[in-house]
Amino acid sequence: MTNNWTSRISGVRNPASDGRDSYSVKGQHTFRLYYKLAIVGLFILGNCSLAFAAPPEVTRFTLSNGIRVVNLYVEDSTDVFIFSYLSLGLANDGKAKTQWSHLIEHLTVRTTGPIDYKTSNAETLANHTRLDSQGKTDNWMQALKLQAQWLSGLPFSAESLAEERPRALSEIKFAEANLATHKWAYAAWNQVFRHGGTDVMMRGDVQSAQLSELQEYRDLYLIQADRVLLCVIGGVASETLQAAMEEQLGSINLTTKKFPPAATTSETAKDQTATWDINVTHYMETYAIPHSENEDYPALYMASALLGLACMHDPQLKELTGGVGCNLDFITPEQTYLQITASVKPDTDIEKVKQRVRQLINQLKQPAYKVQIAMAAPALSMQFSSPMDVKMVMQQQPAETSETMIVGSIGLQWGMREYQYGDTLSQLAGAFANVSPTDVVDVVDQYLTEDKRMTLLLTPRAPE
Repeated sequence: MTNNWTSRISGVRNPASDGRDSYSVKGQHTFRLYYKLAIVGLFILGNCSLAFAAPPEVTRFTLSNGIRVVNLYVEDSTDVFIFSYLSLGLANDGKAKTQWSHLIEHLTVRTTGPIDYKTSNAETLANHTRLDSQGKTDNWMQALKLQAQWLSGLPFSAESLAEERPRALSEIKFAEANLATHKWAYAAWNQVFRHGGTDVMMRGDVQSAQLSELQEYRDLYLIQADRVLLCVIGGVASETLQAAMEEQLGSINLTTKKFPPAATTSETAKDQTATWDINVTHYMETYAIPHSENEDYPALYMASALLGLACMHDPQLKELTGGVGCNLDFITPEQTYLQITASVKPDTDIEKVKQRVRQLINQLKQPAYKVQIAMAAPALSMQFSSPMDVKMVMQQQPAETSETMIVGSIGLQWGMREYQYGDTLSQLAGAFANVSPTDVVDVVDQYLTEDKRMTLLLTPRAPE
């Protein structure tokens, strides 16, 4: 399940949709790249001084039960978006429970009745699930009440499972048709490297999941202490919001923080091949890197952003793949990774993909990148210092893009940063400003070497 306001910015709609405002997996991937690589969009193109002219007013508070809240107040806005970020994700699902987190996302939103896609939606990514509700300043309490009900653990029903299971599976079908399997590759990587799998049942594990098992899994892992964040953006002032959120959410019980345990305890071979029940070949490279608190992380983030741009625009990779992405959002309970992920076109020589990616990694050490790094460093610092100003972003979008879409997109992305980086967000903002070309070369030499590269090649299972 995915959200409608972001799809229109990415420009990708599911042509097989039945009229609901859901968007495709390719749309999700494009959208994440759009904001992850904003340094060339709004900033490197010379808009640094404008993009933060009047950003939303940021206020943070914690409810009595430990739920964290960040409010982005946009003066004069009539929109209100509420995003909840929860710890269950595709890269931490249990053994033989491939993308159960995704099915649980569907079922959780369905607990409040048939889903109105104009006001409710959700998405499951590698390291978190996000539940979305939307309203206006005259009815925003309805959006808040939806969040309260979703987080309170209402029971799943057999009827909901019967309806939502095929909807969850239909997203795979669309991804196959559009060579947009990046999201599902996270789930497969988890089964191979964390659980020792060699034949990943992307569809099969969802099809065999029982109602009681799914509800127990939800109760154990979805709502965890210290890992629940709500991001609100729009025209509700913080003093009004805080009292309402305490009343609606303050009594929700949070479980002890834990994840489904990894099934493999010994060191796994760093180069893996596996089959999966998706009719697309997919290639992933992962490099273990330190967490965001480490002094090398800002330079690694810079390297990831620049490498993502290079991969996305590279003519050779466009001929070989359906799309290549690179980011640092691939986080398991044990480790943070820089990952490069590519859906591969039929009959492509995978070695050519590997070779071209390696060439682009090595190019990060060339003098030609010095100017880009010098320009991107202050831009990234600004990007992590404050949310983008709605009016300024509007100027960068096509005329048909509504302010509502922009408000929702800014809130979604800022919430992801708050959830992933927490108290280190301001420290990262300061550190990005000081990243130098030498720092990028050093981290490439230290972390992104061939001997530290982990690879996964996923190929379609042979027909039975």
